[in-house]
Amino acid sequence: MKIGLLSMQRVVNYGSFWQAYCLKKMICDQGNCTLEFIDIIPGDVETRTVYKRAFSFSKIKRIPYYLFQNKKKKIFFDYQRTVLGCTEDKNYQSNYDSIIIGSDEVFNFVQESPWGFSTQLYGDIDNQNVSTYAACFGNTTYDAIQRTNREETIHSALNNIQHLSVRDENSAEIIEKITHKRPEIHLDPVLVGEFPDGLPNIKEKNYILVYSYDFRLSDPDIIKQVRSFAREKRLSIISVGFYQDWVNKNVLPNPLELLSYFKNADYVITDTFHGTIFSTRMHRQFVTVIRNTNKEKLGDLLSRIGLKEREYDNGKSIKELLEKQIDYSSFEEYRMREIDRSKSYLKKCIER
Repeated sequence: MKIGLLSMQRVVNYGSFWQAYCLKKMICDQGNCTLEFIDIIPGDVETRTVYKRAFSFSKIKRIPYYLFQNKKKKIFFDYQRTVLGCTEDKNYQSNYDSIIIGSDEVFNFVQESPWGFSTQLYGDIDNQNVSTYAACFGNTTYDAIQRTNREETIHSALNNIQHLSVRDENSAEIIEKITHKRPEIHLDPVLVGEFPDGLPNIKEKNYILVYSYDFRLSDPDIIKQVRSFAREKRLSIISVGFYQDWVNKNVLPNPLELLSYFKNADYVITDTFHGTIFSTRMHRQFVTVIRNTNKEKLGDLLSRIGLKEREYDNGKSIKELLEKQIDYSSFEEYRMREIDRSKSYLKKCIER
């Protein structure tokens, strides 16, 4: 059986890499199949409001940041080719026994991307056996879909999908409003998938790990609280994978080393979906910063896995949140149940 996986495997992002890796492995573990990644066919590109932050340092000090980004792209291109199996040329084929779309924010067209609004991501594919797994609208809302006159187009594309799965309640509600059908909800592949055996050793120890997109964790009060907590605990502050201008050190690991950095961290501060997942998978003491642009997916995630109390918003104490011990036993019990449910769903998707 030949399976096509339409995902975000070429995005230079740790979460995107690991969701592609884990979902590929989950599908291939079903047995008797080969899998190829399908690339996204670009659609309409609209003008969007994009998060930007002015550099707070001189042109000379920008050089390390640009070197950081160039090195990061090379690391990901190598891993996408050698680990995920991405080909040098884009693959737009549709002649597969089954095609699965997902996971990650494949339905999120209001966020800036190289492909814009691509109907292919909603099921507009010349294939009779198309399904989704843990697909997500991100911060795309039903109102945004109506405002941009996309509902009819999305509805038409979704009609071609045999089995619908999303990863959060916002996405489920949008699908239900458009199709009048309730999709299944499954956990992100990074939560229910398997990582490779034997993570690499790293030299860093005694640190607070910061995991947030470049320069985004810039709130003065958060920075002040994290620095104070680090001094009290005699820990350094390390930003991993992304560049922050207020930490003690910026490091750029490969995707495998990233997992080791999470595993060895004393504490984690993050404001990302997969940063939260990496923290839980490694059973770390963590805080997730909630804001308007991430509350749909992150609020849902933390509630779903029973860790809603790890949310940070204005007025809370980062120190109190980090020092409150997490009992991961209930989380692991829930995760084990969801692993079995996800495997059963994927088996249904690839059967003809």
